[in-house]
This record gives sequence, structure tokens and C-alpha cells, in this order.
Amino acid sequence: MDSILQRFRDKFIEEANGLLDRLEKDLLELENKPANKELIESAFRAMHTIKGVSGMYGFDFICEFTHHMENIYQSIREDKLTFDKNIFDITFHSVDHIRRLLSDEKMVDSANQKTHNLLIDSISKILSVEPSLSNTALIENEPVPVSHTLNTWHILLTTNEKMFFRGISLISIFKELSEMGNFEIEKVDNLSTDESDSWNIFLTTEASESEITEVFLFIEDDCTIVNLAKGNIFENESETVLAEESENSEISILDYIEDPGKQKGKKLIDDSAVSAEIASGSLKRSVKRISVDSTKLDHLMFLVSELITVNSQLTLSSHDHFYDKIRPYLEKVDSLSKQFRNNAIEIRLVPLGDTVLRFQRLIRDLSKQLNKKVEFVTKGTNTELDKNIIDQLAEPLMHLIRNCLDHGIESPETRVNKGKPEQGTITMSAYNSGNNVFIDISDDGSGIDIEKVRHKAIDKGFMKPHDKLTKKDIYDFIFLPGFSTAQNLTEVSGRGVGMDVVKKRINELRGEVIVDSTPGVGTTFTLKLQQSMSIVDSLLFTIDDNYFTVPISDIEVCSQSSSSYIDKRRQSSTLPFNNHLIPFVDLRTLLCLGGNYKENLKIIVIKNSDMELALLTDKIVGEHQAVLKPLGKSLRNQKYITSASQLGNGNMAFMIDTNTLMKNATTLN
Repeated sequence: MDSILQRFRDKFIEEANGLLDRLEKDLLELENKPANKELIESAFRAMHTIKGVSGMYGFDFICEFTHHMENIYQSIREDKLTFDKNIFDITFHSVDHIRRLLSDEKMVDSANQKTHNLLIDSISKILSVEPSLSNTALIENEPVPVSHTLNTWHILLTTNEKMFFRGISLISIFKELSEMGNFEIEKVDNLSTDESDSWNIFLTTEASESEITEVFLFIEDDCTIVNLAKGNIFENESETVLAEESENSEISILDYIEDPGKQKGKKLIDDSAVSAEIASGSLKRSVKRISVDSTKLDHLMFLVSELITVNSQLTLSSHDHFYDKIRPYLEKVDSLSKQFRNNAIEIRLVPLGDTVLRFQRLIRDLSKQLNKKVEFVTKGTNTELDKNIIDQLAEPLMHLIRNCLDHGIESPETRVNKGKPEQGTITMSAYNSGNNVFIDISDDGSGIDIEKVRHKAIDKGFMKPHDKLTKKDIYDFIFLPGFSTAQNLTEVSGRGVGMDVVKKRINELRGEVIVDSTPGVGTTFTLKLQQSMSIVDSLLFTIDDNYFTVPISDIEVCSQSSSSYIDKRRQSSTLPFNNHLIPFVDLRTLLCLGGNYKENLKIIVIKNSDMELALLTDKIVGEHQAVLKPLGKSLRNQKYITSASQLGNGNMAFMIDTNTLMKNATTLN
């Protein structure tokens, strides 16, 4: 296959998955609001677009299948059918089937063939059934949908040879336009100096701008759509009102209309004016969101990290007075590199809400399978995380939600007997705190029986009966491979796998999992993650000849003390701070480094959550933009170091794991 065509087929698959996500979202909302006309229209348009474009790229089975599904929703739009459980279940199964066909376009998989035939047979049975009297009564009581207003639209379309290689069928596009209403098309002369052609299309339709835009979904960068006038400007000028620039229209070409009263077939727009407007760029549609290959973003981050490293080298080598004349420019380069870094990181940030859809679907399917009633509530899903983190979070979040559904939420009968609402609730909330992002997955179920976990740990040999462990230590057992307190094995869980994956994945992200549970009330799993995985503003300090860093966001204060005073307090390993005592850690001893502290040593007080800890160091160098890179095999098992950053002088600075230090502060000295 031609590489250009293959690239655009891959683009279609990406866009089709996006349309399926939107369809799935609409369906989940429609289950609660089955009479919502806007959601029905949105679901229908998603199917209609998938049908049209899949045929264009040779996905004939998807095109045929979506046509059958489209018939159901057309009947619903025309009030010939109303939603029931069967229609929802078939549509969800259809979404899954179309996803599979995107990777099996010729349908060679026998399982896909069987599913395809069963679904088409089920759809045919639905379409062959007349609506019942009860359904008719419901339809009659629904509000009458407001009809669309007739508008005349101007579409400026640019065509070129590349569209042929992309497999774009202009005939299919014009066919869809003809189904929307009447349109006129004419070629525009001298609009471009390249090999492309430009066309004026005047469309009279009741369709909305979003519906027209979907027709041009895969060539939207090559066209401009403007609401020209209310009514049909070709038939009765007395009834035609020029469309004013509205909220939905980001641009206007009314200034270039010579005479709206001209007869059909004559030019309505001055070509030279449009040409000038295109040249200036003011007729270009404002694109607020574009999709970028993640590998390109990874390369961008690599370039940013190299820039910051070079900037660090430049700053370090320009301390001499000889560089005073160019120092303002060096400072400007430093400022720009920080802005560049921040902007590059923001580009990689993705809202957590983009992943919510898959969990809504998971809860819907599993709750039916387990005969439980569950509501899924989300809060703070506009919280943003690095795309790589978002991708790696999908699996642990899935296991946590499955655990809440199977082990946490009780059956409706049990909940009623306990005086709880019949429907359980699983809540996913996210929020920022300092340089960290917290994600809570909680349920209002039975909670964790800590004694049950303790006895299971004893049976498994993970602890001895006389061991005295904290509540947190006992909760940590549920993350061990093969550990499960489930009495029965189900298709959902009970094998003791899943929670160990959660712990492993979150540790790989340099985060932690915190468990809080109250028997009979519910359980909350909190994931604590660092905001950025690549570049961190940090404080650089030394011990002996070794460089270390800690995140600036973790630092409470920097001070100094005498070595003799510290020696007097080594027995308690605490220092007075803000009218209370906090533990201190001697990093020289902890990391087995050589040398001794001078009389005046430096102290860095760090704060993480509600805990405070003091670090003893030789010298504080200053602020450092740490471009963090993973440790090699020889250092990978270091307990208190998470990553390394190259300095401008070629030395390596190691990032201290403040989370682990906080956890073990009382036992380190």
C-alpha cells in the first residue's frame, strides 16, 4: 500500500476511535436521559460520519454495519422507536465490534464474523417491530422538537492532488451536502499560486454548523464555513436576512458581499476581495485543538532537556567578570529556556477526564454482570497530567475500580439490610497539591476488614501472630502478588492479581498508593503522583564531592547550624523547628559517603503532606532545573535515590526520594 495512503488510513483509524469514544459517551448519558434530542442527534451524526468515511478508506464491513445501526437511530429520531435496554446493549456491543473491525478490516477473524452476523440479525429484529402503544404514549407526551432555521452557508473549499492519495472522495462529500439541502458550486480564479484549486459552495439547509463541519471532517483544514444569511438568498430576497456574526461563527465575510439581491447563478462574492482575505489569513478557521503524534512530543521534550542542559553549562562557565557585557543576554536565554520548558510541559498535559469514559463503560458492564447498582461520580477531572502518566494510569485505575465494584460495593439487598441506599457510589476525584497530583478512588461499600487481612497474612506466612504492625502496614499486604481475601472466585476478581499491578505501576511512576478504610462505611485509595516526569525545579546541594537535588516544591526552609550542636541531638535525631521537634536525617551516613561535616553545616527542611524532615548537607549550591533521567543498572536498587540529572560541568546530581525518606525517618538514624 502507498505510504501516503497508509498514513491517512491510520489517521482515519485514530479519528474513528475518537468518534466511537464520543458515541460511547453519548450512550452513557442517554441511558439516564433517553428523551434528550441533542444526544440522539449527536449519536446519529457519529454513526453517519463513521459510515461515510469508512467506505471512503475501504473499510466496507464497517460501512455496511454502521448503516444498519444508523437505521435504528433514524427510527428513534423519527419517533418510530424509543430506547429500551435491548437497544442500548446492542449499541454498546456494536461500538466494541466496530473497534475490532478497525484492526480486522477484511473480517478474517471467525469470531468477528459470528458477532457481525448476530448483531445484524438483532438489529433487523428491532427494526421489524412496530412501536407499542405505551411507547407511542411516551412519544406523544415528549416536547415537540424545535425545527431548524433555514440558512444559507458559504463554504470556501481548496482541493489538490494530495486528496486523491489520501483517498478522499469529493463525490461522497457532495452527495452528503445534497442530502442536507440545495447547493451551488463555482470555481474561484487566481486564489492560489500553487497547484490547488479553490471553490465557492453556497449551501441552503436547515442543518447546523456542526453537522456541516462533520461532512468535511477529514479536510477541515482545507475549507472555511461561514453562515452567510438567514433564509434562502437565491429565492426570495424579501425574506432573507444577512447572518450577523454569532457566537458559533468565529469569522465573517459580509464585508465582501457586493449585492445580496443578485439573481441565482451570479457571483455573490468579489473574488479579489476573498483572495486578499485568504492571503492575509483572516478567513482561516480558528483551530483550537490539534492532535499530535506522541513520539513528536517525546522528541520535543528531549530537545527541551538538551537546551536546559546546555543553558546550565553556559551559566556555569560564565561566572568570570570577562562575561559581564553579555550577562544580560545570558539571563534572557535562561528566562526563555524556562518559558520554553514550561510551555513544552503544558503541551504534554492531558486532562484526566479524557480517560473517564472507559471507566464509565467498565462500571456499567461490571455492575450488570455482578447484579449491583452503582453510580459513578467524578470530581476535578479537568486536572492535568503528563500524557505518558495518563497512559500508564489506565491499568491501575481499572484494577482499583474493579476492586471497589467486586469487594467494596455490596449487593442491593445487603445494602438495604444495612440501612444504606440500594445504589452504591464509586467516586473518582483529582486535585493538585504543590508539585503533586492526587487521585482518589473511593466507594461507600463494606470497607476493609483489617482483622481478616491480618489473619490471611499470617496464613500466607507474610507475618507472625505476635507481630505488631500498624494499620498502614497491614493494608500494604493487599498489594502483594497472590494475596486475596475473597471467599469465592469470580470472573471479575478473587485470584489475588490486580492490586499488585497497581502498586508496581504507581511505583514505576515514582508515586505511592495510600489506603484508608472504615468497616461498613467504605474505602479510599489515594494515588499520589508527581506533576512532571521530566524536568523539575530543584535545589542543588553537595555532600563531600557528590551532588544531590530535592524538588523546590518540597522545601520549607534552608538554614545552618553547628556540627557540635547536631552531635548533641543525635541520640533523639530531632531538631526544634517552629515550636516543635522534627526528625533529621544524616545523608552522609545514610548514603555511606566519605568525609566529615565542617563546623557550620547546612540544613534543608522539607515538607511532604503533613510531615516535616531536616536534611544535613555540606553546601547549598542553588536552584537547578533538573532534567531527570532514569538510573542505570548499578544504581537502580538505591532506596533513597529516584533519578539523576546532568550538570553543566559534566557531573551528575542525584534526586533524593523525599517520599521514602519521610516514611522511614524515625528508623534512619
